[in-house]
Amino acid sequence: MKLKVWATALALCVAFAAGYRYSAALYGADIAALHEDYATRAQSLEVKYREKERGYAQSLVDAWEARDKALARVDDLGADLERVRKQAADARSRLSATGAGTCDAERERLARCAGLVERGAELVRRGVDLSERVAIDKDAIAKIVSQ
Repeated sequence: MKLKVWATALALCVAFAAGYRYSAALYGADIAALHEDYATRAQSLEVKYREKERGYAQSLVDAWEARDKALARVDDLGADLERVRKQAADARSRLSATGAGTCDAERERLARCAGLVERGAELVRRGVDLSERVAIDKDAIAKIVSQ
C-alpha cells in the first residue's frame, strides 16, 4: 500500500513538473512573440517619427528662408529711405547755397522742414525695421508651431 502512495505521489510530481515545463515553454513562446511584436512596432514608430522630424526640420528651414527673404526686403526699404535722406540733404544744401535776400525766413523754415523730414524718415525707418522684424519672427514661429 505504501508503494501505491509513493507511486501516486511520484506520478503527481512528474505530472506537475511536466505541466510546469510545458507552461513555461508556452510562456517563453508568448514572451518571444511579444518581444518580436514590440520590436516591429518600435521600428515602425521610429520610421514614423523620423518622417515627422524631417518634416519639422524642413518647416524650420522654410521658415528661416522666409524670414531671411523678408529681412532682405527690409534692407531694400532701407535703400529707399537713404534715397529720401539724400534728397532732403540735397534740398538743404541748395537752400543754404542760395544768396541772401528777402526770403531768408522762408529758407530757414524750409531748412528746418528738411531737417524734420530727415528725422521723420529716420524714425519711420526704425519703426518699419522694428515692426518688420517682429512680424517676420512671429510669422516664422507661427509657421513652425502650426506644423
